[in-house]
Amino acid sequence: MFKKYLYPEITPFKLGYLKTPDSENEIYYEVSGNPNGYPILYVHGGPGGGTSEVSRRYFDPEKYKIILFDQRGCGKSKPSMSLKNNTTDFLIKDIEMIREHLKIEKWSLFGGSWGTTLSLVYAINFPKRVDNLILRGTFLARKQDLIWLYQDGTNYFNPTDFERYINIVPLEKRNDVISAYYEMINSNDEEIRKKALIEWARWESINATILDRQFDEKDLKSVFEIALIENHYFKNNCFFEENYILNKINVIKNIPTFIVHGSHDLICWPINSYLLHKNMNNSELYFIENAGHSQREEFITKKLVEITDSLIK
Repeated sequence: MFKKYLYPEITPFKLGYLKTPDSENEIYYEVSGNPNGYPILYVHGGPGGGTSEVSRRYFDPEKYKIILFDQRGCGKSKPSMSLKNNTTDFLIKDIEMIREHLKIEKWSLFGGSWGTTLSLVYAINFPKRVDNLILRGTFLARKQDLIWLYQDGTNYFNPTDFERYINIVPLEKRNDVISAYYEMINSNDEEIRKKALIEWARWESINATILDRQFDEKDLKSVFEIALIENHYFKNNCFFEENYILNKINVIKNIPTFIVHGSHDLICWPINSYLLHKNMNNSELYFIENAGHSQREEFITKKLVEITDSLIK
């Protein structure tokens, strides 16, 4: 149903790979829409989520120069599942590398979930390069945000599936579920490793929407990428200091920011968007009733497209 609000399918007029300065990764990027249009960067979630052809369709292709990229270790970037030099600092430098390669002076960033985190951290480090921010399902990446989803929070709303997720964790290790999964995901036993990757990804996937909850296990490459990379980041507190975004908010508080959040989001709790909004001078906050976390929920999609349409007349 959400696709009825999107623009028609388009194909990129430019795509390729950029080798990172550390020579460890090749970052896939593509450009579609109007070559002379308003530049906007789609920042995907996860970390480890990757982009798809649907990612291009939130923007009017007649008016926008639409830029997509896959973050290190996922999607079409190479090598798949690479964790070497895969940290937040390297990711924001990759974004800046893409901007410089495309010779863009300033651009808009459109991010959801982890994509909001990365967009905000990029803006904090490169504020003069950001024209505005469009954020869906804000994730502040604090310790309490991680505990909420993976240990003590979302489980109260979905206890049956949480039981399946927690059952593979030994009782004595359940006081730190992320670390317990980290051990299993990095196990030398392939069966333990595979089971942990699948259960980690499944738990997030089935909590992403309030209707039609499901988990597609067929694309194991995508399942393994998002589970491995997410757990790597979350075990390491996303590679920045606690409460980094709100502590640095003064740097970006005057950047025009549009925030969309499902009122029933079980993955990134709505208070995140409220706190972000309250700490900024030039933001608009939209809570979407009867919607969860996913960008593909019908009325979240509708609002996001309304916002991108409103920026370019």
